[in-house]
Amino acid sequence: MSASYWSSSQRLHWQFTRNELNEHREQIQALEKNLNVPGSDLSRINIKYDTNMRIYLHNLMHKLGRKLVLRQVILSTAEVFMTRFLLKASIKEVNIYLLVATCIYVACKMEECPQHIRNLVSEARNCWPEFIPNDLTKLAEFEFYLIEELDCFLLVHHPYNSLISIVKDVLKDPRYNIAITTDELQTCWSIINDSYITDMHLLFPPHIVAITSLYMTLVTFSKDSKKLQTFVKFLAHCKVDLDEIIESTQELLTLYEYWNSYDELSLRKAVHRLLLTLNNSNQ
Repeated sequence: MSASYWSSSQRLHWQFTRNELNEHREQIQALEKNLNVPGSDLSRINIKYDTNMRIYLHNLMHKLGRKLVLRQVILSTAEVFMTRFLLKASIKEVNIYLLVATCIYVACKMEECPQHIRNLVSEARNCWPEFIPNDLTKLAEFEFYLIEELDCFLLVHHPYNSLISIVKDVLKDPRYNIAITTDELQTCWSIINDSYITDMHLLFPPHIVAITSLYMTLVTFSKDSKKLQTFVKFLAHCKVDLDEIIESTQELLTLYEYWNSYDELSLRKAVHRLLLTLNNSNQ
């Protein structure tokens, strides 16, 4: 385990370029073409790991998180685990409800807030009784599968600490003297929460995500133009990669654009059809 992001497994093993991510996703697409369920054609089930599916999974994660009364950082860790896992496995070959529950189960352990497996399975079954088996060993087996696909690298560095450090220390430097209000800080926090739906945590360091949240908050919600100008001055002085800031901003803008046309009902029907097909093939 590493206290520093720069020497952590997150940076050394789970940070990619855009091209590397595309190569991983192309391998998954090739795998999906070879998936075969007797008596059914999975290619006819319109399921793919796109932005709409990511929003759906994000909502599932938070639904179970509310049931368990979990801290946000646990859900964020769980979403990182899920995003990493789906770089190695197809969404068409797993029970996504069991995946969500397992990611939360492992994240609770990593964030030192463990949940008893019986309690977690019980709450998951309350949310999705048709798709969460009552057999505790199913989640335990999936836990080993998940950890194996993550190569046992489970420590996650989040942008929340970077955000607090920038707001409390860096921006109060006499050269900038930017006072971020409570409402602005809460908006930054919400933007970071949304960022876990995207690939940002596979592409950029935590401080880039934190700075992007501040930039978007000041551009979109702040009425103080001088504050924004001073923040731009801060960006010029702090020598961050502005291309990464631009790219991560675009990731979030694209997400919000998709969110406006998000259709949960049709997606849920397609997911349930897929899982019923997989369940029937296993009987």
